[in-house]
Amino acid sequence: MLDIQKLIWAPKIVVSELEDRTTRFEVKYLPRWFGHTLWNALRRIVLWYSIGAAVTGLKIKWVSHEYHVVDGVLENVIDIMLNFKTLRFGFDENIDSEQWISQRFSGVGVYTAKDIKLPAGVELFNPDVRLFEITDPSVELNIDIRVEKGYGYYSIDFLRNRDKKEDWDVNILLIDNEFKLVESIKYEVEEVIEDFTGSTKDLLVFDIKAWYSGVSSKEVVMFAGEILASYAKLFVFDNVYIDRSVLIDMDDLVQETAKAEQEVWIKTMPIDALPLSERTRNALIKNNILYVEDLEKKKKWELLLMKWVGRKAIDEIVSSLANINKSLIG
Repeated sequence: MLDIQKLIWAPKIVVSELEDRTTRFEVKYLPRWFGHTLWNALRRIVLWYSIGAAVTGLKIKWVSHEYHVVDGVLENVIDIMLNFKTLRFGFDENIDSEQWISQRFSGVGVYTAKDIKLPAGVELFNPDVRLFEITDPSVELNIDIRVEKGYGYYSIDFLRNRDKKEDWDVNILLIDNEFKLVESIKYEVEEVIEDFTGSTKDLLVFDIKAWYSGVSSKEVVMFAGEILASYAKLFVFDNVYIDRSVLIDMDDLVQETAKAEQEVWIKTMPIDALPLSERTRNALIKNNILYVEDLEKKKKWELLLMKWVGRKAIDEIVSSLANINKSLIG
């Protein structure tokens, strides 16, 4: 990142949980305009490429196409497929990204997603979704459900072409689906100006509202960050020279920030606290003396070497420091 971060320290993210499945992320602080630059890229990935698991196919016994009507079931096959399409799942990392779940439903009544018996490692985020209603006690509905992990949108053509390359089963009722887990995003970039340094920086705040309570917004953002970082590395060429003097490594910056934070308690009184003339105060600020504690570390001859600081200004500084029981080194 740019070495301007040395002035505003290493960026930090503060995460807080709000109401209604909403998580807030505060990134402080970024160089000026970087709030919009970074977020525009991250936002598109979060909205389109968030990874989840959804139903992409059904096999219903004695049903060969989606226009079939099952006797003793209130919904037709298309309605059943649409109901299964709304289900969203979470997968553990140690299980296969595609799972076939076999279910048998019998008995009169309304069946919801919570009636599905899931294998270990698979979590259902919206168990209250209505699937179908059996109206005939003699009917038994046998359904194989294909649940898979993915991102973006899988069209019918994509699923058909992909399945043809594998073991093609003509009895699979394909369901186009998207795997998005985020309902909405709100963001704001605030321009922060420090009174004493004059530096400008961005505070990026964004709220992510998940579709379901079981979804981790932190995992969604982390996945998007990994994608963004991996594609950005495409533009780092081994045989090209660039001037890296204005760049700084994040690890080095964190170490510098930690060291500065240990000393920050010393610098508590801004230079504006001294009763100085406008000319003298501006001269000190232009020479990067922003706090009274910075001034206390200086000697008179060091101040004389600074631009815009003369003997009259030094006498004024010494007198002002004495009024608050402070002084120069010598």
